[in-house]
Amino acid sequence: MLCRPPFRPGLLSMEEIARQTRVHPELLARMVDMGLIEPEQYQPEMLFSPATVAYVRRAVRLRNELGINWAGLGLVMDLLERITQLEDELSRLRND
Repeated sequence: MLCRPPFRPGLLSMEEIARQTRVHPELLARMVDMGLIEPEQYQPEMLFSPATVAYVRRAVRLRNELGINWAGLGLVMDLLERITQLEDELSRLRND
């Protein structure tokens, strides 16, 4: 008997991510291969956090509008996330 991992509610399939972001599933698979996005679950199918939708939209927008190549996109996205974290921390410290 085949054992399936427990289903985690709220996770989205690759097809749903593709539908919501209007990105072809093959490009999403490529983004997984490049390490730009990571599924929360791999088996029996890849399932993603809902936050992946916003991440993919932002990544594709940066790629299209600024011409950032796929190799550099991961670095840019990491730096933008770090800036957001630092801004949040600065805001919190100012409010204390």
